[in-house]
Amino acid sequence: MVSGCKDDEFKTPQQISEYPRNETLYIGGFEWAPPATFNPLAPDPNFPADGNIRLMYESLLAYNQLTEKLEPMLADGYTQTDSSVTVHLDTRALWNNGERITTDDVIFSFKIDSILPTAHHNNWKFLKTITDDGDNHITFHLANNRNQLMVLNAIAETSILPKSVFEPLIKSAKTGKTYNMEKIFEFTNDQHPIVSGPYTLKTYTPDQIVLERVEKYWRQNHYGGKKPAPRYIIHPIYDKNDYFSSAMARGNLDVSSNFLPRIWEKAKDSVRAWSREEPYQLPSTLTALVIATFKEPFNNENFRRALAHAIDFEKIKVRALSNYTPVMQPGFILPFGSEKKYFNKEDIETYGYSYNTDKAREILAEAGYSWNEEGKLLDKKKKLVRSISIECPQGWTDWIDAINVIVESFAEIGITAVPKIIDYGIWDSDLRKGSFDLTFKTPPTEHSVANPWNRFYQMLSTANYKPIGEEAFANPGRFQNAEINKLLKQIPTITAEDSLVEAYRELNKLFMQTVPLIPVMYRPTTYYQFSTKHWTNFPTEENPYAPPNNLIVAAGVSALWEIVPVEQRDNQ
Repeated sequence: MVSGCKDDEFKTPQQISEYPRNETLYIGGFEWAPPATFNPLAPDPNFPADGNIRLMYESLLAYNQLTEKLEPMLADGYTQTDSSVTVHLDTRALWNNGERITTDDVIFSFKIDSILPTAHHNNWKFLKTITDDGDNHITFHLANNRNQLMVLNAIAETSILPKSVFEPLIKSAKTGKTYNMEKIFEFTNDQHPIVSGPYTLKTYTPDQIVLERVEKYWRQNHYGGKKPAPRYIIHPIYDKNDYFSSAMARGNLDVSSNFLPRIWEKAKDSVRAWSREEPYQLPSTLTALVIATFKEPFNNENFRRALAHAIDFEKIKVRALSNYTPVMQPGFILPFGSEKKYFNKEDIETYGYSYNTDKAREILAEAGYSWNEEGKLLDKKKKLVRSISIECPQGWTDWIDAINVIVESFAEIGITAVPKIIDYGIWDSDLRKGSFDLTFKTPPTEHSVANPWNRFYQMLSTANYKPIGEEAFANPGRFQNAEINKLLKQIPTITAEDSLVEAYRELNKLFMQTVPLIPVMYRPTTYYQFSTKHWTNFPTEENPYAPPNNLIVAAGVSALWEIVPVEQRDNQ
C-alpha cells in the first residue's frame, strides 16, 4: 500500500489557506491509499463513490439504525405486498446539472446489477422484474423464493446512477453477449460527475479527496431550505491508524471511522464518541473468527466447539477493543436492538459456550484428542496437531490485538496458533478463495433491514457456494448444513411474528451446536469519533437526532444540516 502522506502536519497549512476551516469538514477512515477512480461500477471505487455513502449518489430509501426504519431519500415513500414492493420516486428529485431524475434512471440502475458482475449482482436472485407503473411509481416484483427482506435491502443499498452517463459506457463495452469490464473501469468519473447527492467531487490528489457542496441540491426543502453546514468535505489520505489518531488529537480531523483506543483519554483533546460511557460506540454488528470448516482439524465439530470454549472473550473486550463492546454472548443474533426479540437466553445457557479452558480440554479428550509431555495437543493417531494461522489485514490494530489474545488462549489447550498479518488485498483474496485456516470478517458490514437473516445467509448459506480456489462472496468457510439451509429459505416467507421468533430460535440453536464460525466481538458498523475543536452539535447518545454514521452513510447524512462551526479568529 502506497502512503499518501506520512504526517498530517505537512498538508495542514495549505488546507487552511485554501479551504476556510469553518466551512470545511475533515473526515477520515474511509480511504487508505491514493485515489484512482470514482466510478461506482469499479470493484473498489474511492470515497465517496463506494458502499452506502450518500454524499454523491443516493439510494431510494435509507436505513436508520436508531429508528430501525427505512427513511425517504430519492423516494418519498413505499408500500409492500406479499409479492412486491412499490416505491414512489420524489417528483422534485434532480441531478446536479438540473435535469430531473426519472424512473428510467432508477430501473436502469438496478438493471446494471442484473447484467454486470457488480457487488449487488446477487440481488437479482430475489427480484423477478421491475416495472414503471406510472406517476413515478416503480414496483419491484419478488422472485419465486419470495424474500422481501433482501428486496428492501437492495432498494436501500443500490446507488441510483444517471442513465445518460452510464448507458453509453456500458453499451460501448458490450462484445456479443458479454461486457468488457476493463473498458467500463477505464471511466474514472472524476470530471464534473453528474450526481444527485448534496456534494460532488471538486478535486483530488494522492494526499486528499475534496468534495464541494451542491448549492442547488434538490432536497434542501426537506431541511427547511437550509444548505448542509460544510461547504467542503475533505478526506485526507493516511495509511495507518496512528496517523488518523494524531490528526484527531490535533483537530486536523473532525470525524473519524478509525479505531481509536481508550477514547475516554481523548476528552482532553476535545474528542469523543457516540456515548461517554461503555461501550462508547453503538454496536450494530459483530466480528467473527471464520473457520475453514473443510480442512483438518476444523472439519471436526468437537474441535471447533473446543476452540470456542478456549477463547478469552473478556480479554479481547478489554485489550483489543478498549471495552467498546458489550459482553460477548454465544450465537449469531445480537442480544440488543431490533434483534433482541429473537435472542433466547435459555438456549444460550443450554447450547452456548464461554471461556472455559477445562471444558475445552474435556471436549477434546472425549473426542479422542490427548496431550504430550510438553502439553501440546495430539490427534487420535497421537500425532501433533499442526500449527494453525489466523489472518488479518495489516494496520487493523483492533483485529491484530484480538488475534494475539486468541493465540494466547489456544496455547492454554496445547494448540499452536500463529498470527498472519498481511496486505489487505492478499487477505481479501485468501478469504474469498478459502486459502486460510482462521480469519476475521465482519458480516455483513452495512446497517440493514435484512438482519439477522442476512448475516446467517452471507456466512452459512450454500446458495452461492463456490469450490476451494474459486472466489466466493458468501460462505467463505464453505460450511454445509441442510437444516440451516432449509431455515434460511423459510424465514423470509414467514409473516407471523411468533413463528418468526421460533424459526430464528431454531436457527441460532443450530449455529451454536455446529459452531461454523466463532463471533468474538460486537462492534459498530463503523467506528464513530468526532472532534469539537472546529465543529459542534454532532449526533450523540444524549442528542440522537441522527444515527452515528459519520455524517455520510445512509440516514446519517442528515447530521450535515445540524452541525455548527466554531468561529475561529483568522480562520485558524
